[in-house]
Amino acid sequence: MRVQIKPTHQIQRINSLLNQLDELNKINPEAFMKRPHQKVWSGAEVLKHMIMAHAAYAAKIDGALGKLNSVKDEVEALPTRAIPSFLIKRFPPKEGEIRFKMKTTKSFKPVLEVDKLSKEHVQELLDKMKETLHQLSGWVEQTRKKDVLPVRFNSAIGAIVKFNASEACEFILCHNERHFQQVKNTIGEVDH
Repeated sequence: MRVQIKPTHQIQRINSLLNQLDELNKINPEAFMKRPHQKVWSGAEVLKHMIMAHAAYAAKIDGALGKLNSVKDEVEALPTRAIPSFLIKRFPPKEGEIRFKMKTTKSFKPVLEVDKLSKEHVQELLDKMKETLHQLSGWVEQTRKKDVLPVRFNSAIGAIVKFNASEACEFILCHNERHFQQVKNTIGEVDH
């Protein structure tokens, strides 16, 4: 069964991430600077990765939303197409567990020198993450009032996957939910 995108539910989930981000802001920034072990990203690196992934879609989503016609009645639910649905289903964590581990492409690997990070740099990442979540919320609000189906664009991995604005927002949201869990897991490991 394909994923049904419900903008109202998306806004609730974004608000949940904003609340989680508020909680992360209370944690000692040094916890974001440590890796549990060499092959795992630090909390700061995970934040940087989410910000980079979001940035890859910003111009595409803004461009698509600018081309779309408004609809008379707000969109309550929108079915996804097969490939976006498949990807979206695999991303969110289930019961605190990140399923379907996957490697990121080189272009989305955060390049941070963990041993040279400062508390200010961590705070900048947390602040930027908040900006991206607010931008995502704004996009979702726009998709409620637009016919998103006519305009599709390449995903960040290329033309093999194409998204409409709603599918891209859902993908980013699921991606963030996955990596917020990763930040929590990572900080939990280094804080002990």
